[in-house]
Amino acid sequence: MFGKQFTFFIISIWLYASVFAQDYSAKAKLDSAHILIGDYLNVNLEVTAPKGKSVIIPQLNDKILQEAEAPFDWIANSKFDTVVENDYYLLKQRITITAFDSGSYVFPAIPVFDVDSQIVAQTNPLFFEVNTIAVDTTADVKDIKDISNIPFSFHELWLYVKEYALFMVVGLLVIGLIVYTVWRYIKKKRTQKPVIVVKPKPKIKPHITALKELEKLRQKKLCEQGKTKEYYSELIDIVRIYIDGQWEIGAMEMVTSEIMDALKNTEIHAEVMKKLYQACSIADLVKFAKYIPLPTDHDAAFKDCKEFVERTAEIAINE
Repeated sequence: MFGKQFTFFIISIWLYASVFAQDYSAKAKLDSAHILIGDYLNVNLEVTAPKGKSVIIPQLNDKILQEAEAPFDWIANSKFDTVVENDYYLLKQRITITAFDSGSYVFPAIPVFDVDSQIVAQTNPLFFEVNTIAVDTTADVKDIKDISNIPFSFHELWLYVKEYALFMVVGLLVIGLIVYTVWRYIKKKRTQKPVIVVKPKPKIKPHITALKELEKLRQKKLCEQGKTKEYYSELIDIVRIYIDGQWEIGAMEMVTSEIMDALKNTEIHAEVMKKLYQACSIADLVKFAKYIPLPTDHDAAFKDCKEFVERTAEIAINE
């Protein structure tokens, strides 16, 4: 450590030997010439310069101390305080340092430059001692003190932020992305229309539909209006649709004989089949042979078709 101090002291003496310009002055003063290990020590700097003249004062920092292999550590620099007096102005600054090894130290001279990078003034080197805490070996052994809180300085905070800045930025970006994703999801859920599940209506059985259509046909009273052909066409179409829905045999595309043949595979009573055949035959004569049935034939055909639907509602085709 002595070699580092000696090098630092030689640099200070060399700077102190520089030729100063007139009308400029610089001085530095320590708060104390003796401190304990780890204590802060303030260097009070004062620089005087003529009005209208600019000066450059190097700012002490960690990098400069490391390059000079200084045996003490830099803590902080205060802002410059400017005081105007007659034709001069006075610049004041406080530099805070510390040391963690006991021994004798030299705070170097601080040069002051003009705008042409010429030294116009310089402070004197400052000497101070760093001492350890004296231990009284004759005193009784005392209990270990409780943990105490050490103030966290702004400089320490800055060093911490500078070292972990990248991790902090990445962490904040990740947190922001997560928050944004959650916000978008919640917003989407709030604005999303509820899905309405429509249950399919139960299929209406063919015989129920057929009976309703037969009742509608009866209320139309087509025969009373002379619309005999329309009456029988609708009557037989209702039966054909019923047969198609009940047994799925394509009755709409069949003639009467084909329908009868297809229904032979069912358990329909022969009398019901006979009545259906009679109704279909009259309808065929009306539609294709211009046959004019009696009013009693109208009612008989309607009753036969209705009876066929009612008596076959629960009959399935035999495989």
